[in-house]
Amino acid sequence: MTVVPASLPEPQGTRPGLRLTFRLLLAVDVQGYSRRTPGLQVAAQLDLLDAMERAAEAAGLDRDSWSQQVTGDGVLAVLPDDADIVLVVGRFAPALEDALAALAETAAPERRVRVRLALHHGAMIIGWPAVLGPAGHAPVVVSRLVDARPVRRYLDVHPERNVALIVSDQIFRDVVDSGLCALPPAHFSQVRTVIKGIRYAGYLYEPGWL
Repeated sequence: MTVVPASLPEPQGTRPGLRLTFRLLLAVDVQGYSRRTPGLQVAAQLDLLDAMERAAEAAGLDRDSWSQQVTGDGVLAVLPDDADIVLVVGRFAPALEDALAALAETAAPERRVRVRLALHHGAMIIGWPAVLGPAGHAPVVVSRLVDARPVRRYLDVHPERNVALIVSDQIFRDVVDSGLCALPPAHFSQVRTVIKGIRYAGYLYEPGWL
Protein backbone atom coordinates (compact mmCIF):
# COMPACT_ATOMS: atom_id res chain seq x y z
CA MET A 1 0.00 0.00 0.00
CA THR A 2 1.08 3.60 -0.49
CA VAL A 3 0.96 5.96 2.47
CA VAL A 4 0.60 9.63 1.61
CA PRO A 5 3.85 11.32 2.72
CA ALA A 6 4.07 14.30 5.04
CA SER A 7 5.79 16.31 2.31
CA LEU A 8 6.43 15.81 -1.37
CA PRO A 9 8.87 17.81 -3.53
CA GLU A 10 7.65 19.22 -6.81
CA PRO A 11 8.80 17.06 -9.71
CA GLN A 12 11.62 18.78 -11.58
CA GLY A 13 10.91 19.92 -15.10
CA THR A 14 7.14 19.43 -14.89
CA ARG A 15 4.14 21.69 -14.53
CA PRO A 16 1.38 20.83 -12.08
CA GLY A 17 -1.57 19.32 -13.90
CA LEU A 18 -5.10 18.62 -12.68
CA ARG A 19 -6.70 15.42 -13.89
CA LEU A 20 -9.87 13.86 -12.52
CA THR A 21 -9.76 10.14 -11.89
CA PHE A 22 -12.71 7.94 -10.93
CA ARG A 23 -11.89 5.50 -8.15
CA LEU A 24 -13.45 3.50 -5.33
CA LEU A 25 -12.80 4.99 -1.91
CA LEU A 26 -12.99 3.39 1.49
CA ALA A 27 -12.95 5.24 4.82
CA VAL A 28 -12.59 3.58 8.23
CA ASP A 29 -12.75 5.26 11.64
CA VAL A 30 -12.38 3.71 15.08
CA GLN A 31 -15.36 4.40 17.32
CA GLY A 32 -14.49 6.08 20.63
CA TYR A 33 -10.80 6.45 19.79
CA SER A 34 -10.29 9.75 21.65
CA ARG A 35 -11.62 8.23 24.89
CA ARG A 36 -8.84 5.63 24.94
CA THR A 37 -5.59 5.97 26.83
CA PRO A 38 -2.49 6.48 24.66
CA GLY A 39 -1.58 2.83 25.10
CA LEU A 40 -5.03 1.69 24.02
CA GLN A 41 -4.93 4.07 21.06
CA VAL A 42 -1.76 2.39 19.84
CA ALA A 43 -3.36 -1.01 20.42
CA ALA A 44 -6.39 0.10 18.39
CA GLN A 45 -4.16 1.15 15.51
CA LEU A 46 -2.38 -2.21 15.51
CA ASP A 47 -5.63 -4.16 15.78
CA LEU A 48 -7.29 -2.17 13.00
CA LEU A 49 -4.34 -2.72 10.68
CA ASP A 50 -4.34 -6.44 11.51
CA ALA A 51 -8.10 -6.71 10.95
CA MET A 52 -7.96 -4.86 7.63
CA GLU A 53 -5.16 -7.14 6.43
CA ARG A 54 -7.18 -10.21 7.43
CA ALA A 55 -10.36 -8.85 5.85
CA ALA A 56 -8.63 -7.98 2.59
CA GLU A 57 -7.08 -11.43 2.38
CA ALA A 58 -10.40 -13.13 3.15
CA ALA A 59 -12.12 -11.04 0.48
CA GLY A 60 -9.41 -11.76 -2.08
CA LEU A 61 -8.17 -8.15 -2.18
CA ASP A 62 -4.60 -6.89 -2.53
CA ARG A 63 -4.07 -4.17 0.08
CA ASP A 64 -0.58 -3.49 -1.26
CA SER A 65 -2.23 -1.87 -4.27
CA TRP A 66 -4.24 0.58 -2.14
CA SER A 67 -3.15 4.17 -1.66
CA GLN A 68 -4.02 5.33 1.81
CA GLN A 69 -4.08 8.49 3.87
CA VAL A 70 -3.83 7.65 7.56
CA THR A 71 -4.86 9.39 10.75
CA GLY A 72 -4.49 8.11 14.27
CA ASP A 73 -8.02 6.79 14.37
CA GLY A 74 -8.65 5.76 10.78
CA VAL A 75 -7.77 5.34 7.15
CA LEU A 76 -8.90 6.87 3.87
CA ALA A 77 -7.99 4.43 1.11
CA VAL A 78 -8.13 4.88 -2.66
CA LEU A 79 -8.35 1.55 -4.45
CA PRO A 80 -6.74 0.90 -7.85
CA ASP A 81 -8.71 1.62 -11.01
CA ASP A 82 -9.11 -2.09 -11.72
CA ALA A 83 -10.64 -2.86 -8.32
CA ASP A 84 -13.72 -5.10 -8.50
CA ILE A 85 -16.31 -2.84 -6.87
CA VAL A 86 -18.88 -5.61 -6.48
CA LEU A 87 -16.30 -7.77 -4.70
CA VAL A 88 -15.15 -5.00 -2.38
CA VAL A 89 -18.66 -3.89 -1.41
CA GLY A 90 -19.98 -7.40 -0.96
CA ARG A 91 -17.13 -9.05 0.88
CA PHE A 92 -14.89 -6.56 2.65
CA ALA A 93 -17.32 -5.32 5.32
CA PRO A 94 -18.44 -8.82 6.44
CA ALA A 95 -14.81 -9.96 6.43
CA LEU A 96 -13.81 -6.96 8.56
CA GLU A 97 -16.65 -7.75 10.98
CA ASP A 98 -15.35 -11.32 11.32
CA ALA A 99 -11.73 -10.20 11.72
CA LEU A 100 -12.56 -7.73 14.49
CA ALA A 101 -14.73 -10.31 16.23
CA ALA A 102 -11.87 -12.81 16.14
CA LEU A 103 -9.48 -10.27 17.66
CA ALA A 104 -12.00 -9.39 20.37
CA GLU A 105 -12.23 -13.02 21.47
CA THR A 106 -8.68 -12.96 22.83
CA ALA A 107 -8.41 -9.29 23.85
CA ALA A 108 -9.35 -7.49 27.05
CA PRO A 109 -12.78 -5.79 26.84
CA GLU A 110 -11.27 -2.30 26.88
CA ARG A 111 -9.14 -3.17 23.85
CA ARG A 112 -12.09 -4.12 21.62
CA VAL A 113 -12.10 -2.22 18.32
CA ARG A 114 -15.34 -1.22 16.63
CA VAL A 115 -15.32 0.83 13.45
CA ARG A 116 -17.41 2.85 11.04
CA LEU A 117 -16.86 1.99 7.37
CA ALA A 118 -17.94 4.06 4.36
CA LEU A 119 -17.68 3.27 0.64
CA HIS A 120 -18.07 5.64 -2.31
CA HIS A 121 -17.07 5.79 -5.97
CA GLY A 122 -16.40 9.11 -7.62
CA ALA A 123 -14.04 11.64 -9.12
CA MET A 124 -10.93 12.96 -7.44
CA ILE A 125 -7.44 14.27 -8.10
CA ILE A 126 -4.70 11.94 -6.92
CA GLY A 127 -0.95 12.29 -7.14
CA TRP A 128 0.84 15.52 -7.88
CA PRO A 129 -0.13 18.30 -7.13
CA ALA A 130 -2.55 16.89 -4.51
CA VAL A 131 0.37 16.36 -2.12
CA LEU A 132 -1.63 15.95 1.11
CA GLY A 133 -4.04 13.33 -0.17
CA PRO A 134 -6.83 12.92 -2.73
CA ALA A 135 -8.72 16.11 -3.58
CA GLY A 136 -12.23 16.47 -4.91
CA HIS A 137 -15.84 15.78 -4.07
CA ALA A 138 -15.48 12.01 -3.70
CA PRO A 139 -13.03 11.98 -0.77
CA VAL A 140 -15.16 14.61 0.98
CA VAL A 141 -18.31 12.52 0.54
CA VAL A 142 -16.79 9.30 1.91
CA SER A 143 -15.26 11.20 4.84
CA ARG A 144 -18.59 12.82 5.71
CA LEU A 145 -20.49 9.54 5.43
CA VAL A 146 -18.14 7.67 7.77
CA ASP A 147 -18.63 10.44 10.33
CA ALA A 148 -22.41 10.69 9.96
CA ARG A 149 -24.49 10.61 13.12
CA PRO A 150 -26.70 7.66 12.02
CA VAL A 151 -23.57 5.54 11.52
CA ARG A 152 -22.24 6.43 14.96
CA ARG A 153 -25.65 5.74 16.46
CA TYR A 154 -25.78 2.31 14.84
CA LEU A 155 -22.84 1.09 16.90
CA ASP A 156 -24.40 2.55 20.07
CA VAL A 157 -27.68 0.72 19.42
CA HIS A 158 -26.01 -2.52 18.33
CA PRO A 159 -23.27 -3.35 20.85
CA GLU A 160 -22.96 -6.81 19.33
CA ARG A 161 -21.70 -5.41 16.03
CA ASN A 162 -18.11 -4.43 15.27
CA VAL A 163 -18.66 -2.68 11.93
CA ALA A 164 -21.19 -0.03 10.92
CA LEU A 165 -21.25 0.10 7.11
CA ILE A 166 -22.63 2.95 5.05
CA VAL A 167 -22.46 3.20 1.27
CA SER A 168 -23.11 6.24 -0.88
CA ASP A 169 -26.24 6.63 -3.01
CA GLN A 170 -24.19 5.81 -6.10
CA ILE A 171 -22.76 2.61 -4.61
CA PHE A 172 -26.21 1.47 -3.52
CA ARG A 173 -27.82 2.16 -6.90
CA ASP A 174 -25.03 0.84 -9.11
CA VAL A 175 -23.67 -2.02 -7.01
CA VAL A 176 -25.90 -3.18 -4.15
CA ASP A 177 -29.16 -2.83 -6.08
CA SER A 178 -27.72 -4.56 -9.14
CA GLY A 179 -28.35 -8.00 -7.66
CA LEU A 180 -24.70 -8.93 -8.21
CA CYS A 181 -23.55 -7.89 -4.72
CA ALA A 182 -23.36 -10.36 -1.84
CA LEU A 183 -25.16 -7.89 0.45
CA PRO A 184 -28.96 -7.91 -0.07
CA PRO A 185 -30.51 -4.51 -0.91
CA ALA A 186 -33.31 -5.25 1.58
CA HIS A 187 -30.74 -5.04 4.40
CA PHE A 188 -30.02 -1.37 3.68
CA SER A 189 -31.96 1.68 4.83
CA GLN A 190 -31.51 5.18 3.49
CA VAL A 191 -30.14 7.78 5.89
CA ARG A 192 -29.59 11.51 5.53
CA THR A 193 -27.37 13.85 7.49
CA VAL A 194 -26.27 17.47 7.44
CA ILE A 195 -22.59 18.17 8.12
CA LYS A 196 -21.16 21.69 7.98
CA GLY A 197 -24.34 22.91 6.30
CA ILE A 198 -24.24 20.37 3.45
CA ARG A 199 -26.70 17.50 3.04
CA TYR A 200 -25.38 13.98 2.49
CA ALA A 201 -27.30 10.78 1.85
CA GLY A 202 -26.28 7.15 1.97
CA TYR A 203 -27.52 3.68 2.79
CA LEU A 204 -26.79 2.05 6.14
CA TYR A 205 -26.28 -1.71 6.19
CA GLU A 206 -28.40 -3.43 8.81
CA PRO A 207 -27.91 -7.22 8.74
CA GLY A 208 -31.15 -9.03 9.43
CA TRP A 209 -33.22 -5.86 9.04
CA LEU A 210 -36.30 -6.18 6.82
